[in-house]
Amino acid sequence: MTDQSWAELIDEFWGPGVSTGEKLAFFDTFWHTIDQEFACFQDLDVDWDALRDLYRPEVVAGVSKGRFAAIMSRLSLALREPHTVALDREVFWRTPNEPGVPLLVVGQWGQINDFGACLTPLSNGSALVYNVVEDHPMNLLRGEIILGCDGRWWPDVYPELLEAGLPVTGFWASSDEGFEHAWLMAVGANWHLFETMDIQFSGSDLIDTRSTAPLEGWNTNLWCTEQLPVPGVPFPDIAHSQLVSWGIIEGTRIGYIYGWGWAWEAEQEFHDAVAALMDPATTDGLIIDFRFNLGGNMHLSNPGLALLFDREVPTIDWATRCVSGNHLAMCDENIAGAYVIPGDPESVYDRPIAVLVGPGAVSSGDQVALRLAFHPRARFFGKSTNTAFNAAALAYDDAEFRATFAFADAFLLANPGEYLTHEPLPVDHPVWLTPSDVAAGVDTVVEAAIAWIEDFDRAPRQPSGRVTPP
Repeated sequence: MTDQSWAELIDEFWGPGVSTGEKLAFFDTFWHTIDQEFACFQDLDVDWDALRDLYRPEVVAGVSKGRFAAIMSRLSLALREPHTVALDREVFWRTPNEPGVPLLVVGQWGQINDFGACLTPLSNGSALVYNVVEDHPMNLLRGEIILGCDGRWWPDVYPELLEAGLPVTGFWASSDEGFEHAWLMAVGANWHLFETMDIQFSGSDLIDTRSTAPLEGWNTNLWCTEQLPVPGVPFPDIAHSQLVSWGIIEGTRIGYIYGWGWAWEAEQEFHDAVAALMDPATTDGLIIDFRFNLGGNMHLSNPGLALLFDREVPTIDWATRCVSGNHLAMCDENIAGAYVIPGDPESVYDRPIAVLVGPGAVSSGDQVALRLAFHPRARFFGKSTNTAFNAAALAYDDAEFRATFAFADAFLLANPGEYLTHEPLPVDHPVWLTPSDVAAGVDTVVEAAIAWIEDFDRAPRQPSGRVTPP
């Protein structure tokens, strides 16, 4: 389709929407809030004034509901921060993915119900099927690779769809690597925009072209976390408000903790997990898996962390905007005392701790992973977290529109003025899922962590430069 035909479809699909005055009020409120209060302009290549000058006259002249949603999508994406989103409720949350719907999806973390397979990017830009329902309508299998759609390479296609002006829904990451990760993993979530997908068989150079038509009207329920099952360790049960689960990996003396968020009963669950697994008579090491973490209240990690640390450890403080008109002028909040990791001289874990991370760990998922970086026995495996090291607030909320934004950014006390949002969290062992391991039901990242723990010599680790060691 041409850009013009996309524009016509977008205008037609959702209709005119609310009045121009209501659209303009939302546009102006969001733009001015970001201009005056957004705390994460550091490391961004964005001309916020130019975006207003580009889009505001178009809104004043009158745009459809779909076109306005696309404009607000572009403003949001330009800020590269998942807390910072301006959206039309109907377009963003209530429009189903069906053939002919001109809606572009980014990210594929969490619960999905219309594609039936979970994807993660490979280094060449293709997408690996790491989880899939049985009897998938497109006959997808774990370990297969999706190359693109309608005979085209997905990394070439999604930028064209952005340029064509489709509204965007979904979830992205703050770092450059994570932002690209979110787009590459979303090829399956955009099945409704294409007639076919090009699939490479696991362990083969053969490529099969399969129709997306069997997905029309089909529904399922699948959680996508970029994790494979670990023998002996159950996944958390979100349906029953459980965000933390634990166990001992079968055939080993390695304790394993999944942390999918910091809400509900996560405080007690995380404490109980650490308490159950830190006994030297039980485990020789811990794996704490934060590759998927929805965030929440980072302080819920305190009781569990207090068991791992034998002293209090100062970590971060926050800063907010403080000079009108200067996007980079920040002033410290001086609340570092509230973010000290608690420690107990009577309790410490002196065995290796492998922390598994990835772009699906966001907000407090970022923050609690960072807290573990202060532990002298911890090493990090995987990819950087999302890097949304900030705090969010509401900018606009009514029946039609909603906007949130990052009003404060965090920094390490050891590096004042160096703000953490957009900056990748250093990883000691960069490793990710591979097609051959996934096809065999093996989690590549977990295997790397197990190997490190089994080879650990109990010598104190040397400072990595990631944080000031306690």
